[in-house]
Amino acid sequence: MAAAILALSMAAGCLTPAARVASPAQMLRDAADGSGEDNGDTNAKDKGDNDDDGISYVDVGDAFLRVRDRGPRDSAKATLVLVHGFGARLDNWRAVQDALATDRRVVAFDQKGFGKSERSDGDYGPDKHGRDVLTIMDALHIDRAVLGGHSYGGGVIMRTALLAPDRVRGVALVDALILEGQMPTSFRWARIPVVGEAIFSVLFSELPGEKYVMAFHDGQRFASAKVLDEVHLMQSQPGSTFAQLRTVRAMHYGDVEGGYRAALGDVPRVVIWGEKDRVTPLRFGKVVAAAIDAPLVVLPATGHVPLIERPTLVTHAIRDVLLQADESTSPAPKKTPPLTREPMTPPSRADDDDDDDDDDNDGAPADTANQPGGRR
Repeated sequence: MAAAILALSMAAGCLTPAARVASPAQMLRDAADGSGEDNGDTNAKDKGDNDDDGISYVDVGDAFLRVRDRGPRDSAKATLVLVHGFGARLDNWRAVQDALATDRRVVAFDQKGFGKSERSDGDYGPDKHGRDVLTIMDALHIDRAVLGGHSYGGGVIMRTALLAPDRVRGVALVDALILEGQMPTSFRWARIPVVGEAIFSVLFSELPGEKYVMAFHDGQRFASAKVLDEVHLMQSQPGSTFAQLRTVRAMHYGDVEGGYRAALGDVPRVVIWGEKDRVTPLRFGKVVAAAIDAPLVVLPATGHVPLIERPTLVTHAIRDVLLQADESTSPAPKKTPPLTREPMTPPSRADDDDDDDDDDNDGAPADTANQPGGRR
Protein backbone atom coordinates (compact mmCIF):
# COMPACT_ATOMS: atom_id res chain seq x y z
CA MET A 1 0.00 0.00 0.00
CA ALA A 2 2.77 2.42 0.94
CA ALA A 3 4.58 1.65 -2.33
CA ALA A 4 1.42 2.43 -4.30
CA ILE A 5 0.97 5.74 -2.51
CA LEU A 6 4.62 6.60 -3.14
CA ALA A 7 4.26 5.77 -6.85
CA LEU A 8 1.17 7.97 -7.15
CA SER A 9 2.92 10.82 -5.37
CA MET A 10 5.88 10.57 -7.70
CA ALA A 11 3.53 10.59 -10.69
CA ALA A 12 1.83 13.72 -9.38
CA GLY A 13 5.15 15.45 -8.90
CA CYS A 14 6.50 14.73 -12.39
CA LEU A 15 3.76 16.61 -14.24
CA THR A 16 5.17 20.06 -14.85
CA PRO A 17 4.86 22.57 -17.69
CA ALA A 18 7.68 23.22 -20.11
CA ALA A 19 9.81 26.34 -19.74
CA ARG A 20 8.90 29.28 -21.98
CA VAL A 21 11.01 29.88 -25.08
CA ALA A 22 12.56 33.21 -25.93
CA SER A 23 10.73 34.04 -29.15
CA PRO A 24 8.73 32.74 -32.13
CA ALA A 25 12.01 32.70 -34.06
CA GLN A 26 13.37 30.13 -31.62
CA MET A 27 10.21 28.03 -32.08
CA LEU A 28 10.69 28.11 -35.85
CA ARG A 29 14.33 27.06 -35.52
CA ASP A 30 13.34 24.15 -33.29
CA ALA A 31 10.54 23.09 -35.66
CA ALA A 32 12.81 23.22 -38.72
CA ASP A 33 15.32 20.74 -37.35
CA GLY A 34 14.23 18.05 -39.80
CA SER A 35 12.35 15.96 -37.26
CA GLY A 36 9.72 15.53 -39.92
CA GLU A 37 6.05 16.12 -40.60
CA ASP A 38 3.60 13.31 -41.06
CA ASN A 39 -0.17 13.69 -41.33
CA GLY A 40 -0.86 9.99 -41.48
CA ASP A 41 0.02 9.65 -45.18
CA THR A 42 2.67 6.96 -45.33
CA ASN A 43 3.80 8.36 -48.69
CA ALA A 44 4.48 11.84 -47.31
CA LYS A 45 8.06 13.03 -47.33
CA ASP A 46 9.78 14.22 -44.20
CA LYS A 47 10.36 17.92 -43.92
CA GLY A 48 10.85 20.52 -41.25
CA ASP A 49 8.68 23.61 -40.92
CA ASN A 50 9.42 26.47 -43.28
CA ASP A 51 7.92 29.77 -44.40
CA ASP A 52 7.06 28.37 -47.86
CA ASP A 53 4.63 25.99 -46.18
CA GLY A 54 2.85 28.89 -44.48
CA ILE A 55 4.24 28.09 -41.04
CA SER A 56 4.62 30.84 -38.45
CA TYR A 57 4.17 31.26 -34.69
CA VAL A 58 1.55 33.48 -33.04
CA ASP A 59 1.84 34.79 -29.49
CA VAL A 60 -1.44 34.26 -27.61
CA GLY A 61 -0.09 35.78 -24.41
CA ASP A 62 1.03 32.71 -22.49
CA ALA A 63 2.34 30.59 -25.37
CA PHE A 64 3.61 30.69 -28.93
CA LEU A 65 1.31 28.63 -31.16
CA ARG A 66 2.38 27.05 -34.44
CA VAL A 67 0.15 28.22 -37.30
CA ARG A 68 -0.13 27.05 -40.91
CA ASP A 69 -1.75 29.75 -43.07
CA ARG A 70 -2.58 28.71 -46.64
CA GLY A 71 -4.52 30.11 -49.58
CA PRO A 72 -5.05 33.61 -51.02
CA ARG A 73 -5.22 36.28 -48.32
CA ASP A 74 -7.28 38.60 -50.55
CA SER A 75 -9.98 36.05 -51.40
CA ALA A 76 -13.54 37.33 -50.99
CA LYS A 77 -14.62 33.83 -49.99
CA ALA A 78 -15.14 32.79 -46.38
CA THR A 79 -11.96 32.00 -44.45
CA LEU A 80 -11.78 28.59 -42.76
CA VAL A 81 -10.05 27.99 -39.41
CA LEU A 82 -9.36 24.34 -38.49
CA VAL A 83 -8.83 23.04 -34.94
CA HIS A 84 -7.35 19.59 -34.22
CA GLY A 85 -8.31 17.09 -31.54
CA PHE A 86 -6.89 16.02 -28.19
CA GLY A 87 -3.27 14.89 -28.39
CA ALA A 88 -3.16 15.74 -32.10
CA ARG A 89 -1.76 18.61 -34.18
CA LEU A 90 -2.51 20.76 -37.20
CA ASP A 91 -0.92 18.23 -39.60
CA ASN A 92 -3.94 15.97 -39.18
CA TRP A 93 -5.82 18.59 -41.21
CA ARG A 94 -3.11 18.98 -43.87
CA ALA A 95 -4.85 17.08 -46.73
CA VAL A 96 -8.18 18.85 -46.13
CA GLN A 97 -6.49 22.22 -45.67
CA ASP A 98 -4.54 22.00 -48.91
CA ALA A 99 -7.60 20.85 -50.88
CA LEU A 100 -9.71 23.77 -49.67
CA ALA A 101 -6.98 26.44 -49.86
CA THR A 102 -6.95 26.60 -53.67
CA ASP A 103 -9.39 29.53 -53.74
CA ARG A 104 -9.72 30.72 -50.15
CA ARG A 105 -7.69 31.26 -47.00
CA VAL A 106 -7.49 28.23 -44.70
CA VAL A 107 -5.73 28.37 -41.34
CA ALA A 108 -4.82 25.49 -39.04
CA PHE A 109 -2.82 25.64 -35.82
CA ASP A 110 -1.40 23.55 -32.99
CA GLN A 111 -3.33 24.30 -29.83
CA LYS A 112 -1.46 25.29 -26.69
CA GLY A 113 0.04 22.14 -25.17
CA PHE A 114 -0.08 20.09 -28.37
CA GLY A 115 1.89 19.52 -31.57
CA LYS A 116 4.77 21.96 -31.87
CA SER A 117 3.16 24.73 -29.84
CA GLU A 118 4.38 25.60 -26.36
CA ARG A 119 3.42 23.52 -23.34
CA SER A 120 3.69 26.39 -20.89
CA ASP A 121 1.99 27.00 -17.56
CA GLY A 122 -1.39 28.71 -17.31
CA ASP A 123 -4.92 27.91 -18.41
CA TYR A 124 -5.97 25.00 -20.64
CA GLY A 125 -9.30 23.53 -21.70
CA PRO A 126 -12.13 24.44 -24.08
CA ASP A 127 -12.61 27.98 -22.80
CA LYS A 128 -8.91 28.87 -22.99
CA HIS A 129 -8.39 27.13 -26.32
CA GLY A 130 -11.57 28.75 -27.64
CA ARG A 131 -10.20 32.17 -26.72
CA ASP A 132 -6.94 31.26 -28.47
CA VAL A 133 -8.92 30.78 -31.70
CA LEU A 134 -10.09 34.38 -31.43
CA THR A 135 -6.58 35.62 -30.60
CA ILE A 136 -5.18 33.90 -33.68
CA MET A 137 -7.95 35.36 -35.83
CA ASP A 138 -7.09 38.80 -34.46
CA ALA A 139 -3.37 38.32 -35.13
CA LEU A 140 -4.08 37.23 -38.72
CA HIS A 141 -6.64 40.02 -39.26
CA ILE A 142 -9.54 37.62 -39.78
CA ASP A 143 -12.83 39.24 -38.81
CA ARG A 144 -15.18 36.27 -39.30
CA ALA A 145 -14.55 32.67 -40.30
CA VAL A 146 -16.08 29.26 -40.76
CA LEU A 147 -14.73 27.04 -37.97
CA GLY A 148 -13.91 23.35 -38.34
CA GLY A 149 -13.18 21.18 -35.30
CA HIS A 150 -12.23 17.53 -34.92
CA SER A 151 -12.90 15.57 -31.72
CA TYR A 152 -11.88 17.78 -28.77
CA GLY A 153 -11.39 20.59 -31.30
CA GLY A 154 -15.14 20.50 -31.92
CA GLY A 155 -15.75 21.49 -28.31
CA VAL A 156 -13.17 24.24 -28.70
CA ILE A 157 -14.85 25.84 -31.71
CA MET A 158 -18.26 25.59 -30.05
CA ARG A 159 -16.80 27.47 -27.09
CA THR A 160 -15.49 30.07 -29.55
CA ALA A 161 -19.01 30.40 -30.95
CA LEU A 162 -20.39 30.92 -27.44
CA LEU A 163 -17.73 33.53 -26.67
CA ALA A 164 -18.05 35.47 -29.94
CA PRO A 165 -20.96 34.29 -32.12
CA ASP A 166 -20.65 37.39 -34.30
CA ARG A 167 -17.30 36.11 -35.60
CA VAL A 168 -18.54 32.69 -36.76
CA ARG A 169 -19.76 32.27 -40.35
CA GLY A 170 -20.31 28.53 -40.16
CA VAL A 171 -19.35 25.35 -38.31
CA ALA A 172 -18.16 21.88 -39.31
CA LEU A 173 -17.88 19.30 -36.53
CA VAL A 174 -15.97 16.07 -37.22
CA ASP A 175 -16.48 13.23 -34.68
CA ALA A 176 -16.70 16.03 -32.16
CA LEU A 177 -16.63 16.00 -28.35
CA ILE A 178 -19.04 18.79 -27.35
CA LEU A 179 -21.38 17.19 -24.78
CA GLU A 180 -20.80 16.20 -21.16
CA GLY A 181 -22.28 12.78 -21.83
CA GLN A 182 -19.51 12.01 -24.31
CA MET A 183 -16.70 12.31 -21.78
CA PRO A 184 -14.60 9.09 -21.73
CA THR A 185 -14.50 7.22 -18.44
CA SER A 186 -10.74 7.76 -18.16
CA PHE A 187 -11.28 11.52 -18.45
CA ARG A 188 -13.85 11.49 -15.65
CA TRP A 189 -11.48 9.59 -13.38
CA ALA A 190 -8.68 12.00 -14.30
CA ARG A 191 -10.56 14.84 -12.61
CA ILE A 192 -9.76 13.24 -9.23
CA PRO A 193 -6.53 14.59 -7.67
CA VAL A 194 -3.58 12.14 -7.77
CA VAL A 195 -5.66 9.58 -9.70
CA GLY A 196 -5.51 11.81 -12.77
CA GLU A 197 -1.76 12.18 -12.43
CA ALA A 198 -1.36 8.41 -12.29
CA ILE A 199 -3.61 7.82 -15.30
CA PHE A 200 -1.81 10.32 -17.49
CA SER A 201 1.67 9.42 -16.31
CA VAL A 202 1.18 5.74 -17.13
CA LEU A 203 -1.57 5.22 -19.69
CA PHE A 204 -1.00 8.29 -21.82
CA SER A 205 2.76 8.52 -21.50
CA GLU A 206 3.51 4.82 -21.90
CA LEU A 207 0.73 3.80 -24.30
CA PRO A 208 0.12 6.68 -26.76
CA GLY A 209 0.56 4.37 -29.74
CA GLU A 210 -2.22 2.04 -28.61
CA LYS A 211 -4.59 4.99 -28.22
CA TYR A 212 -3.64 6.19 -31.70
CA VAL A 213 -4.32 2.82 -33.33
CA MET A 214 -7.75 2.60 -31.69
CA ALA A 215 -8.75 5.88 -33.34
CA PHE A 216 -8.77 4.31 -36.83
CA HIS A 217 -11.11 1.79 -38.39
CA ASP A 218 -8.09 0.22 -40.10
CA GLY A 219 -5.33 0.89 -37.59
CA GLN A 220 -2.74 -1.20 -39.40
CA ARG A 221 -3.10 0.90 -42.54
CA PHE A 222 -2.71 4.30 -40.93
CA ALA A 223 -0.63 3.56 -37.82
CA SER A 224 2.69 2.65 -39.42
CA ALA A 225 5.84 2.31 -37.33
CA LYS A 226 6.96 5.70 -38.62
CA VAL A 227 3.71 7.36 -37.59
CA LEU A 228 3.77 5.73 -34.15
CA ASP A 229 7.34 6.94 -33.64
CA GLU A 230 6.10 10.46 -34.35
CA VAL A 231 3.25 10.04 -31.86
CA HIS A 232 5.74 8.95 -29.18
CA LEU A 233 8.01 11.88 -30.07
CA MET A 234 5.22 14.42 -29.62
CA GLN A 235 4.12 12.81 -26.34
CA SER A 236 7.68 12.83 -24.99
CA GLN A 237 8.03 16.61 -25.35
CA PRO A 238 8.49 18.34 -21.96
CA GLY A 239 5.16 19.45 -20.54
CA SER A 240 2.99 17.21 -22.76
CA THR A 241 1.42 15.18 -19.96
CA PHE A 242 0.97 18.29 -17.84
CA ALA A 243 -0.87 20.05 -20.69
CA GLN A 244 -3.10 17.06 -21.44
CA LEU A 245 -4.18 16.54 -17.85
CA ARG A 246 -4.86 20.22 -17.30
CA THR A 247 -6.90 20.26 -20.51
CA VAL A 248 -9.01 17.29 -19.40
CA ARG A 249 -9.67 18.80 -15.98
CA ALA A 250 -11.06 21.92 -17.64
CA MET A 251 -13.43 19.97 -19.93
CA HIS A 252 -16.90 20.88 -18.69
CA TYR A 253 -19.73 20.97 -21.19
CA GLY A 254 -22.92 20.47 -19.20
CA ASP A 255 -23.31 24.11 -18.22
CA VAL A 256 -22.89 25.47 -21.77
CA GLU A 257 -24.11 22.85 -24.24
CA GLY A 258 -27.71 24.06 -24.08
CA GLY A 259 -26.64 27.39 -25.59
CA TYR A 260 -25.12 26.01 -28.78
CA ARG A 261 -28.08 26.61 -31.10
CA ALA A 262 -28.54 30.21 -29.97
CA ALA A 263 -24.84 30.90 -30.46
CA LEU A 264 -24.87 29.58 -34.03
CA GLY A 265 -28.05 31.35 -35.10
CA ASP A 266 -28.65 30.72 -38.80
CA VAL A 267 -25.08 30.06 -39.91
CA PRO A 268 -24.52 26.95 -42.09
CA ARG A 269 -23.31 23.87 -40.27
CA VAL A 270 -22.64 20.17 -40.65
CA VAL A 271 -21.74 17.20 -38.44
CA ILE A 272 -19.44 14.59 -40.01
CA TRP A 273 -18.97 11.19 -38.35
CA GLY A 274 -17.10 7.96 -38.93
CA GLU A 275 -19.49 5.02 -39.04
CA LYS A 276 -17.03 2.81 -37.13
CA ASP A 277 -15.80 5.36 -34.59
CA ARG A 278 -14.87 3.50 -31.38
CA VAL A 279 -13.84 6.62 -29.46
CA THR A 280 -17.04 8.64 -29.86
CA PRO A 281 -19.48 6.13 -31.41
CA LEU A 282 -22.02 7.06 -34.07
CA ARG A 283 -24.86 7.17 -31.53
CA PHE A 284 -23.21 10.29 -30.12
CA GLY A 285 -22.96 11.78 -33.61
CA LYS A 286 -26.73 11.67 -33.85
CA VAL A 287 -27.11 13.50 -30.55
CA VAL A 288 -24.49 16.09 -31.51
CA ALA A 289 -26.28 16.75 -34.81
CA ALA A 290 -29.56 17.22 -32.96
CA ALA A 291 -27.89 19.48 -30.37
CA ILE A 292 -26.86 22.02 -33.01
CA ASP A 293 -29.68 21.29 -35.51
CA ALA A 294 -27.32 20.16 -38.27
CA PRO A 295 -27.33 17.52 -41.01
CA LEU A 296 -25.33 14.41 -40.17
CA VAL A 297 -22.93 13.04 -42.79
CA VAL A 298 -21.92 9.45 -41.97
CA LEU A 299 -18.75 8.12 -43.58
CA PRO A 300 -18.75 4.33 -44.09
CA ALA A 301 -15.87 2.12 -42.92
CA THR A 302 -14.32 5.09 -41.11
CA GLY A 303 -13.13 5.47 -37.53
CA HIS A 304 -12.54 8.50 -35.31
CA VAL A 305 -10.21 10.39 -37.67
CA PRO A 306 -12.02 10.89 -41.01
CA LEU A 307 -9.78 13.82 -41.91
CA ILE A 308 -6.95 11.28 -42.28
CA GLU A 309 -8.96 8.21 -43.26
CA ARG A 310 -11.36 9.92 -45.70
CA PRO A 311 -9.98 13.41 -46.41
CA THR A 312 -11.76 13.76 -49.77
CA LEU A 313 -15.19 13.06 -48.26
CA VAL A 314 -14.50 15.41 -45.36
CA THR A 315 -13.38 18.08 -47.82
CA HIS A 316 -16.61 17.77 -49.80
CA ALA A 317 -18.77 18.06 -46.69
CA ILE A 318 -16.91 21.12 -45.40
CA ARG A 319 -16.88 22.74 -48.85
CA ASP A 320 -20.67 22.65 -48.86
CA VAL A 321 -20.72 24.68 -45.64
CA LEU A 322 -18.16 27.10 -47.09
CA LEU A 323 -20.24 27.65 -50.23
CA GLN A 324 -23.29 28.38 -48.10
CA ALA A 325 -21.24 30.83 -46.04
CA ASP A 326 -19.99 32.50 -49.24
CA GLU A 327 -23.57 33.09 -50.36
CA SER A 328 -25.03 33.99 -46.99
CA THR A 329 -26.03 37.57 -46.30
CA SER A 330 -27.73 36.86 -42.97
CA PRO A 331 -26.61 39.02 -40.03
CA ALA A 332 -24.28 37.62 -37.40
CA PRO A 333 -25.91 36.25 -34.23
CA LYS A 334 -26.11 38.45 -31.18
CA LYS A 335 -22.93 38.63 -29.14
CA THR A 336 -24.37 37.47 -25.83
CA PRO A 337 -26.37 34.23 -26.12
CA PRO A 338 -27.27 32.52 -22.85
CA LEU A 339 -24.50 30.15 -21.81
CA THR A 340 -26.43 28.15 -19.24
CA ARG A 341 -29.25 25.89 -20.38
CA GLU A 342 -30.54 22.43 -19.62
CA PRO A 343 -27.87 19.98 -20.86
CA MET A 344 -28.63 17.64 -23.73
CA THR A 345 -29.41 14.05 -22.77
CA PRO A 346 -27.01 11.65 -24.49
CA PRO A 347 -27.94 8.05 -25.26
CA SER A 348 -27.25 5.46 -22.60
CA ARG A 349 -23.96 3.59 -22.77
CA ALA A 350 -26.10 0.46 -22.92
CA ASP A 351 -28.12 1.82 -25.87
CA ASP A 352 -26.10 0.54 -28.79
CA ASP A 353 -28.81 1.58 -31.25
CA ASP A 354 -27.63 0.30 -34.63
CA ASP A 355 -23.94 0.73 -33.90
CA ASP A 356 -21.39 -2.08 -33.67
CA ASP A 357 -21.07 -4.05 -30.47
CA ASP A 358 -17.41 -3.11 -30.19
CA ASP A 359 -18.12 0.61 -29.87
CA ASP A 360 -16.56 1.85 -26.66
CA ASN A 361 -16.39 5.26 -25.01
CA ASP A 362 -13.86 4.25 -22.35
CA GLY A 363 -10.88 5.27 -24.43
CA ALA A 364 -9.70 8.86 -24.79
CA PRO A 365 -9.84 10.66 -28.12
CA ALA A 366 -6.45 9.91 -29.69
CA ASP A 367 -6.39 12.27 -32.49
CA THR A 368 -5.17 11.52 -34.11
CA ALA A 369 -23.38 8.12 -46.41
CA ASN A 370 -25.68 11.05 -45.71
CA GLN A 371 -28.33 10.68 -43.10
CA PRO A 372 -31.53 12.78 -43.35
CA GLY A 373 -32.42 15.27 -40.69
CA GLY A 374 -31.15 18.60 -39.37
CA ARG A 375 -30.48 21.83 -41.24
CA ARG A 376 -29.62 22.04 -44.93
